[in-house]
Amino acid sequence: MRKEKALPLPALVATAVGVVVVQSTMISMLNGAGIGRFNFLVAIGVSALLALTYVLSFAELALMLPRSGSVSAYTQAALGPGLAIVATLSGYVAVALLGIPAELILVDTLLEQIAPGLVAALPYPSLLLLLLFCGLNLRGIDLFARVQSALVAVMFGGLFIIGLTGLAYGGAAMGTAPAAFDASQAASLVALAFWGLVGLEFVCPMIADARDPSRNLPRAMMIGLGLIVAVYGVFCLAGIAMLPADRLTGATPHVDLALSIFGPAAKTAFAVLAILGSATLLNTVLASVSRMIQGMAQSGQLPGWLARENGRRAPAGALIAFAAAIAAVRAPLGMDAAAILALTVAAAGCWLVAYIIVHLDHIVLRLRLPQQARPFRSPFFPVPQALGILGMGYVFLHISPTPELAGPIYRNVALMLGATLAYSLAWTLLVKQRNPFRPDLASVLRDNDL
Repeated sequence: MRKEKALPLPALVATAVGVVVVQSTMISMLNGAGIGRFNFLVAIGVSALLALTYVLSFAELALMLPRSGSVSAYTQAALGPGLAIVATLSGYVAVALLGIPAELILVDTLLEQIAPGLVAALPYPSLLLLLLFCGLNLRGIDLFARVQSALVAVMFGGLFIIGLTGLAYGGAAMGTAPAAFDASQAASLVALAFWGLVGLEFVCPMIADARDPSRNLPRAMMIGLGLIVAVYGVFCLAGIAMLPADRLTGATPHVDLALSIFGPAAKTAFAVLAILGSATLLNTVLASVSRMIQGMAQSGQLPGWLARENGRRAPAGALIAFAAAIAAVRAPLGMDAAAILALTVAAAGCWLVAYIIVHLDHIVLRLRLPQQARPFRSPFFPVPQALGILGMGYVFLHISPTPELAGPIYRNVALMLGATLAYSLAWTLLVKQRNPFRPDLASVLRDNDL
């Protein structure tokens, strides 16, 4: 008898929001509040509408083609294995290999402040965190669900407490602040605000372990989007109320905000909260991206050994290889987060490319497979998808946080996309001897039942 599926709606919501309740996102959202003040809240609202478009596309595709490969499965069916490999490797694996080391550097920086003896004895204690969550994920989906739900509950609770307390203390001062609306400034901040709303689709690779996925998967992403907008809206309002613009745009505004509200005694408690946020990111990305890698291996897009599972149905081959790759990127970077800024933002640009490809997948498969069972249908097709493509394109064109970084960022995007395209062509043409741009509906539809 098949084991009961372990992920109820709360665990699915926790997975959907697991990549955004983290230190790097707290910093970027408060930076935006410092730059635009109330105009940044408008940018968050516009970004939420943009995020809703990708939620609708992912919800329909995930339930129509419930494969752990997620993006790779959708794109292989719609546009061929070549672009499937590019979308997944550049949009998810590359993002994780660059973004997670940056988050681990932030963990080590905080630990250096609150536990210098630990950092002196073990230069990069964040690697122990990586090892811990790799081990927890190897234990199977049940333990993942319990850990993830607990971490996200603590993070959201902590951020709401900070935000609401900051509003209570600083509300009078905020009421005297100028609230002039500047449409041009709000539009220029949409790209920055959007980074706080990405990653809801990380729940899709968990579909095989979800309870009642037809009902709960779309709900998890939409509830997650609402929670993110609410918590970061309150968090940014608290920042505007409590801190001047120069401190909001500093390197650690999230720490400054907590200390301004609760005083120096809160430093250790907030550091623990921030590290728990990094743990949430690790837990989510290790679970989801390893299953994407496993799905690619099952589809013949990566070497077969990456598809191996252990006795607890965890993707052991992909998980261990992925965690080892993260450690290999983190170790040589030392404590200098700025060393990978351009690469991290470029990786986010590749994430946008993946979203655009998913919108195209949705349009192609809706037209090519009109009779295919769709437990969830994106409303008003193809308007959300068209608006999503245009909006993602706008964000991509305005991705650089400063003019001087634009050149390095776009060069790095071209390098990552070029490298994944080169691998894709070599693998499909030389190893698999297949047309990389021929849609492969048959192999994907074979496994379309949960």
